[in-house]
Amino acid sequence: MKEITIAQEVVQQWNLHHGEARGFWIKHQHWSSDSHPEMGGRPQAIINRQMIDGSDIIVAIFWQRFGSPTGVAESGTEEEIRRATRLGKKVIVYFSDLESVAGPADRAQAQMVADFRRLLREKRQGLYASFRSRDHFRSEFTRNLAHVLNELRPQATAAPSIVQSSHGDGNVLIGGSVTMFAQPPVLKTVVERRTGAVSSAEARQLQRWIEELAESTMGATRERAFGMWWQRFKNRFEVEKYEELMATAMPDVEKWFVTQRAIQKRGLKTKLPDDWKKERIVSIKAAMRRMRRDKEDYYPEIAQRLKIKGRFTSLNDLSKKDLERVYTLVRRDAQGS
Repeated sequence: MKEITIAQEVVQQWNLHHGEARGFWIKHQHWSSDSHPEMGGRPQAIINRQMIDGSDIIVAIFWQRFGSPTGVAESGTEEEIRRATRLGKKVIVYFSDLESVAGPADRAQAQMVADFRRLLREKRQGLYASFRSRDHFRSEFTRNLAHVLNELRPQATAAPSIVQSSHGDGNVLIGGSVTMFAQPPVLKTVVERRTGAVSSAEARQLQRWIEELAESTMGATRERAFGMWWQRFKNRFEVEKYEELMATAMPDVEKWFVTQRAIQKRGLKTKLPDDWKKERIVSIKAAMRRMRRDKEDYYPEIAQRLKIKGRFTSLNDLSKKDLERVYTLVRRDAQGS
């Protein structure tokens, strides 16, 4: 998106012309390039933790789409703005009046953008503006960024000579006379999802599929396996984030997932049956811990639901067929909890 490129250029120019004189530089981040895969948790909560909480300035850009509900707000962008405001971050919101950029808009989505715009105006929350052209956006952002950075500028404080600290407020004080940012202000740009992209629920399903493949990978830590499968997913579907995938591609992703799981199961069952059994038991117990279920009440329930003959008190007592059935049931319960 060209506005993101313009924002980066404005930041680079500010750093070039003012960074050394002001004693700090701005780091530009965007979720598409600066967040990373992480297992567990709500996808938007992960983005909040990785991107919003560590930033000082949040820039949001709206066109004619507001986004998809996250379970906490009507869209990921709205949730990020509200969280940043609550945490005392500097927030700048832009609304595009470039109809040619927005293209045909869903009326309900466009109305949600209009309602949010009116809410900001009425409550006077944060700094917001509209732009009619990209040159207009460049000039507005240049001016607004300078204004916000003036409010963020580090204040010199008295300190003992030759004292250096990288704790507390993230500044480094040298000799009590020069103040520099050890961790420069981070500017985060937020853009709503593309029209036709996967919903928040679909993004969560994608993450669960990757997690299941990772949990079934032998010979690697869970984190390493997750990173490996995440990279394979990105390469196969040519995306950098779950949210970039088009909803129409979900059936293809599911087929890919089913194929990969079948390959995993065949390989382990045939070549390493003991490892396969161990992997299944570990996965079942991990899912039970997430659900806070214990074997005393859950095993009898499983036996009844799957009509397993006789009660079992240990997963090791199950046949391969029954162990696979138990694994499938427990995974389904865990995903629905």
